[in-house]
Amino acid sequence: MSVLDDVSRYRHEIATDSYTTTWREIIGQYKDGDLKIDPEYQRLFRWDVDQQTQYVESLLLNIPSPPLFLAANQDGGFEVIDGLQRLSTMIRFFAAEVFDGNAPAVAHLSDEPDNNITVPLTLAEGPIIGSLSGFTAQTLPEALIRTIRYARITIILLEKESSPTARYEVFKRLNKQGAILSDQEIRNCTARLFGVEFPTALREMGESVTIRSALQMSGEDERRMRVEEMILRLLAFNHSQTAPRHEVSEFLDEFMIFASEGKFRLTPEVRNRIEKTFEMIGTAFPDGKAFRFPRSGFSTNLFDIVATGVYANLDNLDVEEFKKRHAQLLKSSQVSEVTGAGSNTRKKMIGRIELGMTWFAR
Repeated sequence: MSVLDDVSRYRHEIATDSYTTTWREIIGQYKDGDLKIDPEYQRLFRWDVDQQTQYVESLLLNIPSPPLFLAANQDGGFEVIDGLQRLSTMIRFFAAEVFDGNAPAVAHLSDEPDNNITVPLTLAEGPIIGSLSGFTAQTLPEALIRTIRYARITIILLEKESSPTARYEVFKRLNKQGAILSDQEIRNCTARLFGVEFPTALREMGESVTIRSALQMSGEDERRMRVEEMILRLLAFNHSQTAPRHEVSEFLDEFMIFASEGKFRLTPEVRNRIEKTFEMIGTAFPDGKAFRFPRSGFSTNLFDIVATGVYANLDNLDVEEFKKRHAQLLKSSQVSEVTGAGSNTRKKMIGRIELGMTWFAR
């Protein structure tokens, strides 16, 4: 098959339309339940009050807004693909009328008070209009509220005929370009296009005290789903049915889809093995140093070697033996060969997997 055939084939998998609407209509769709924000995605509303204010100010000043990307569902409704920060800001600004004083039935709220969309936004000073400070949708002059309601925005619609893979790729590429979300946040949202069981189970495992204690990650890393990413790495390196063809991020993307399609499940046996892996590591190194080179912070590369090795050889290790082999590992020249510059390449990734599995099997 030629490249022309490939392009023609995949272009037909992505069906789009575009139109212009107003924020009044969009907010109405959300209130009526026709426009949905996945609970996993809504937790990623990150703009602070200054950023939210700046967007409202942009609408008042008629500054052009980037398009919203929506996807049409089989039930006739729509879901957000790109534009979460702007949409959430507008829902929050009009929260008093959207929710009528009641929190939504589905809890898709951020843990941060400033990002709880059910709490009406109180504007800060705008970069241009400083006098916006203290106003809400209830106190701002009605003429300005109308300007906001009827501000126009372009919608790029991914039609329901588009394949799940097409939706995944559109979401992933739009959000990676914006660099708002971490790779794992994007994976956990987009994988739900293929199935929710695995992404949900992965999030649940990410809340494990045993795992978090062993990793000893910063609060920011935990918030950006780095714990879940480490679990995913461990699973992908041990349970992928295909050899890595790409660099690390693409390999993890592929495994996330594979698992979300139901081709791999976090069974009780797998969950138990993961817990025991981190329990052993955390017992040996309660300060999180199992994944840190001397005088350095958390190392994903060292995690790949150590966690993969322990998981694969769990039945033949005890805490003392693990500690001894870990100390020997840090002194080995083999570590530097699979870490450092180019560590995300396919070659070094495979090297770390193989090193971990063989080193802790001795």
